[in-house]
Amino acid sequence: MRAEHTQVVIIGAGIGGCIAALALAKHYRVTLIDNQAQPPEKVGECLPPAARRILKLLEIESLLDKGPHLISQGMLSYWGSSQPTVMDNLRNPDGLGWHLDRPYFERQLRAQAQLQGVQCLWPAVLKGSKYHDNKWHLEIADNQNALLSANIVIDATGRHCVFARTQNVKRKQLDKLMSIWLTGQFNVTKNMALISSTDNGWWYSAPLPSRCNSTSESKGQSRVVSWQLNPEHIQKSKHQDCQWFLAQAKRVNGFGTLIEQLLPHSEQLYGIVAANTSRLEHFCGQQWFAIGDAAMSFDPLSSQGMFNAMASAMQLSDLLIENGLTSPLTAAQYQQQMDSVWAQYLHHKNMYYAQVS
Repeated sequence: MRAEHTQVVIIGAGIGGCIAALALAKHYRVTLIDNQAQPPEKVGECLPPAARRILKLLEIESLLDKGPHLISQGMLSYWGSSQPTVMDNLRNPDGLGWHLDRPYFERQLRAQAQLQGVQCLWPAVLKGSKYHDNKWHLEIADNQNALLSANIVIDATGRHCVFARTQNVKRKQLDKLMSIWLTGQFNVTKNMALISSTDNGWWYSAPLPSRCNSTSESKGQSRVVSWQLNPEHIQKSKHQDCQWFLAQAKRVNGFGTLIEQLLPHSEQLYGIVAANTSRLEHFCGQQWFAIGDAAMSFDPLSSQGMFNAMASAMQLSDLLIENGLTSPLTAAQYQQQMDSVWAQYLHHKNMYYAQVS
């Protein structure tokens, strides 16, 4: 087993983990590990315009102009109404948002981390951890076993919160919201998202740059269609039935016309994923911190999941740079900041759901 010393270990090379690595790399020795050699396929919500500020601070704003990412033309909303409202960012000082090719963006961020001198280990799995002599000692299994000692550990492993769970930190779930999602090719041309509320949940659709961007009649535009609902509204085994899913969508304001534009035999139903609101009881502990979904996961209605990962990574990095790695001030300040984010999120979530209750 090789033994190495680093200053910061970040577990999870998704968006939050990579942003934290890039922010800290100019100041500390950073090791970034992930259990997958390549970012997995996943569908991310629209990245809001404010994300541009973070990428600009890290001097990687140009990443959004490269690759297949799509500029968001806004959203058509049937939230609490049978009549649509157009929501756009034309007057937003940060500009427009993006529909990301999520795996491609994460590969871009990983490449930037390597260019900035971050030690990148993937695939690599955390096998164990111990704290002594004011450092964390992590057993890592990659192509050979390694023992990493570090001053700080950052958990960026998403809802699984792999490291935080080893510290016996409880995770509180506020609801049981689930999401059923489908992808397909549609004979539409506008890069508009679509949202609509119903009595038993809400529906969302957006363009997917990660598949086929062509808007020709022969190939159509690739889109995701998702239904967010509570488990009691899911009929047994129906969540695996594509035709049942499409039949439900046709009855939703704004979605009937979209489903009619679905190109035959292009649809694929992916089943159920968690979409609930949850958070760790504590966002940090003895020289460790959780960021992004590992700290708190948002209802997809907020469209803030990816941005929260980026913002929390920057908040923590700023504190670690300003206070130093081992200052006792950082934990209290970070907990306070994240509690404030959580309170604002709950306020806005309750306000929007109250409109359709």
